[in-house]
Amino acid sequence: MQNKVSLITGFDTETARAIAVALAREGSKIAGCCGSSEKGQESLRAVEAAGGAGIVVAGDVSKSADAGSIVKATVDNLGRLDVLVNYGAARRIVGTVMDVTDEDFDEEMRVDLKGLISLSRAAIPAMIQGGGGAIVNLSSIAGSGVKGRALRSASKAAVNALTVAMALDNGEKNIRVNAVLVGPTLTAQIRQRPEQLKQLEADAVLGRLHTPEDVGSAVLFFASDDAKNITGVLLPLDAGRSLPTY
Repeated sequence: MQNKVSLITGFDTETARAIAVALAREGSKIAGCCGSSEKGQESLRAVEAAGGAGIVVAGDVSKSADAGSIVKATVDNLGRLDVLVNYGAARRIVGTVMDVTDEDFDEEMRVDLKGLISLSRAAIPAMIQGGGGAIVNLSSIAGSGVKGRALRSASKAAVNALTVAMALDNGEKNIRVNAVLVGPTLTAQIRQRPEQLKQLEADAVLGRLHTPEDVGSAVLFFASDDAKNITGVLLPLDAGRSLPTY
């Protein structure tokens, strides 16, 4: 990742912070994007503590004008754009199609899908100028369908299909597109719920949950030249949780 620049959304979250640190440790400069520059400062400090450097860029990636400004700020300040990590950190909307509201639908699709499209559309021309790049979409094992999570199932299924379509559409431009399908992650929030944690671990084949740092390692692989011939891959990261049990 030496001399590369990575743009990461959802920069104010624990998982995006771990991704940024993983990339920074391997030499990438980081542009972290979130709703406000103040919210991203903790993650920027973590990047700097890991020996990296970067900036925080504020904006709403679901708005085309903001997406364009975010990419422009990245290139203007850091010189280029090689890696885009689309982390759609939508709130967990629970319910069947009978429960969710129109507002729920609009919010889920805006964060998970529209933002991914808007920012990718702005980033791809900048990647082409640099000779190519890598896009890593953070999706979920919910994309195969989960009981009581109708909207999340639908939005992540769309992200998965879009990942493959983008890989097909951009390969000739030397842009690879892959996705990490994340299961329940051992965040600080989950650690504070021991009973839920115990059940989540019991449901995983390996008997444990992955950490935000594990997500960072998976994203790092897809972003790096180690994966230079890998595109259109949907990689489950869930300690075997989604494996069939029959």
